[in-house]
Amino acid sequence: MERPYTEGKKFEGITYSSSNLIKGDVENCRFVNCSFKDLHLSGIKFVDCEFKDCDLSNTIVKSTGFQNIVFENCKLLGVNFADCNPFLLSFHFEDCLLNLSSFYNLKLKGTKFKICK
Repeated sequence: MERPYTEGKKFEGITYSSSNLIKGDVENCRFVNCSFKDLHLSGIKFVDCEFKDCDLSNTIVKSTGFQNIVFENCKLLGVNFADCNPFLLSFHFEDCLLNLSSFYNLKLKGTKFKICK
């Protein structure tokens, strides 16, 4: 069965739940003022995406792919990034809240943390 694929879309002001969550591969998309709070993002692959003013607190990211991702002014409290897929892992954090998040054992060379807590 083919994985769902979403490309080049802008999602704004959406509060995601397990019933309306995007699955599969998500490429070149922009999420603005969206909430993913307490959701399982496991197995989703995000490529060249931007998250701005989003809440991803306590999300489960087991085997989630983050390739060339920008998080700007996002709330990422308690996210265990150590569980995400390390293949081509690349993200940039600017003005984000990362309290209680974990990056244990990840290779973060080139990762930028600008004005983050």
